Amino acid sequence: MSMKYFLLAQWVKENASLKGMIEEIVLSDDNVCFRFPNGQNLVFVYKTANPFLFLTQNIPASENESVELWPQLKQGELSLPRIAENDRIIYFTITHKDIYAGKKELQVVFEAMPPQGNLLLCRLQDDKLIIQDALVKYTYAENPKRQILSGWVYEPPATDFKPDTEEVNYPLSVKSKLDDKNVLCSSVNEYFQTYFNLVFQPAELLARKEHLLAYWQNELKKAEKKLQLQEREELAAEQEITWLTYAELIKVNLHNIKKGDSVLTTVNYYDPELQQVTIPLEKDKSPQENLQLYLKKYRKAKSGKEKTKEQIRKTKEEIAQIKSILHSFSDNSWQDLIPLHSAKTKPAKTVQALAGLFRIPVSEQWEIVIGRKATENDFINTQIARPQDWWFHARIYHGSHVLLRNYAKQEPPEKLIEICCGLAAWFSKAKHSQNVPVDYTQIRYVRKPRKSPPGFVTYTNHKTMFVNPLDARAAKSALEQYGK
Repeated sequence: MSMKYFLLAQWVKENASLKGMIEEIVLSDDNVCFRFPNGQNLVFVYKTANPFLFLTQNIPASENESVELWPQLKQGELSLPRIAENDRIIYFTITHKDIYAGKKELQVVFEAMPPQGNLLLCRLQDDKLIIQDALVKYTYAENPKRQILSGWVYEPPATDFKPDTEEVNYPLSVKSKLDDKNVLCSSVNEYFQTYFNLVFQPAELLARKEHLLAYWQNELKKAEKKLQLQEREELAAEQEITWLTYAELIKVNLHNIKKGDSVLTTVNYYDPELQQVTIPLEKDKSPQENLQLYLKKYRKAKSGKEKTKEQIRKTKEEIAQIKSILHSFSDNSWQDLIPLHSAKTKPAKTVQALAGLFRIPVSEQWEIVIGRKATENDFINTQIARPQDWWFHARIYHGSHVLLRNYAKQEPPEKLIEICCGLAAWFSKAKHSQNVPVDYTQIRYVRKPRKSPPGFVTYTNHKTMFVNPLDARAAKSALEQYGK
């Protein structure tokens, strides 16, 4: 998809009256989200060859933790979107009050052009825009035509781009990558938002899957190669008696060996039949050095025999674990590996941690994961949970953290929420009580304070449901009825 100039211009036209107080600006994997108190979010998708933007009520999910951007703009009023006449550059005005109640104006510049978009924060000085910050910075060494650095005058890119002046013909059609169906949109904002949800994000997820699959396939090759080397070492270690025999025979034949000899042929006094044996020698070594060479091989083989066997056992275990990870690519569970991969967790720890979790599959769109101890709760919250997933915990009572995996990024049905709340009540100190209060919220609102003990979190934007505890068997039965 190419984000045409006329589409961006139409978006600006549709949202010419846009005005909102900035509550927070959040930087995620591939987008920047301006959040407003009325629940609206202005999303800039910049890390792509065809950047675009849209307004939405839903906060885009991120595979990794989001970070706050430009906190100094909080409580500033964003307004007046306008597009440059000659290129895909959209300007926004931010009116901000300082501590002395004085007003100052800043400009947010969105460059929606290939090879990658950019978002800049500028201030107005002597009728020029001075760059204060930018998501993508570079110097003349990287781009001979211009540089984007803090403190420099902002200069739009000099290109031969000619804006297209097509008319927007409604409805606009987006072909979903999820089911190949065409979705019709009645506005450009709806078109961009639908494209983000049904084309851009699925394509990004597929790219991550291919990257992750290639990573683990390479890990398997490395482990198998390591095993081959270890097996050769084991074979060499099993020759410890041979090396000792060769050393003893060289020792009694030192007077018969000259430097430059390639072999020693002698009677093997350790053979009951006293047959002759031919011992390879290093030509460039003296007889004494050849003796020390075989003694060294003997000592290494003797000490390394058990060690090599243990290494082989561990490597075979690692290979089995990596194959288990590769098998997970046949279903949605491979997505649990994304944050683990970014954290460079070792394969053994990856599989052990995932295997220890109590999972209740619901459908292709949903899965329930339960942490039964503090370390598992931490693992669920900080490693495998995504912002769109839902988190449940009994209020007041100590207990497990229950995670509802939201693979399709949908709103959970009320019945599914009730089942998860029942499980959270059961896996808590209130399992034998009635009418237990259970808090639930999206994982994006769950935070683990720095240096806090395992399993400790804080959370906001939650709702509370009063339920009776539901054990795993009853929950599975309820889920079967829910599926019908």
